[in-house]
Amino acid sequence: MTGTAGRGLAALTLAACALVTAVGCASSDSPSASAAATSPRAFSTDPTKGGPCRATMNHITDAGKRITSDAKDKAKATTDLQAAGDRFTSDADTIKNPEAKKAAQQLGSIYHSLADNAKHNRNPDSAKLQTQVQGAIAALSSCAAAE
Repeated sequence: MTGTAGRGLAALTLAACALVTAVGCASSDSPSASAAATSPRAFSTDPTKGGPCRATMNHITDAGKRITSDAKDKAKATTDLQAAGDRFTSDADTIKNPEAKKAAQQLGSIYHSLADNAKHNRNPDSAKLQTQVQGAIAALSSCAAAE
């Protein structure tokens, strides 16, 4: 169940990667932003309950929706990516679980990097990004399930 949530939520971040590619340099091998629309939320049956890990998982979903909706406007998309990075960095301060804390910090770095890439019309390394995101989401998902 955690793996399914991780793969689905990783699609949200990969949607951000696709967004960077769409508003920046075009690339034919970038992931599709439409994959973000069907993300499973297996980590929680009630997203209003839980602790900081679950809140971060909810922020991932919210960021994906916002980024996807603003994908056609480079300025808005870049702002969304930066705001998501700031949010995940802030979330990391509230998380006590060391693995999940590191994962939230990593997501903050990833989104800040994506915002910089969008601003400067650069393509991110999709394969590396996917591996980083899946690891971070798995750690946060496990922590959220335990809350």
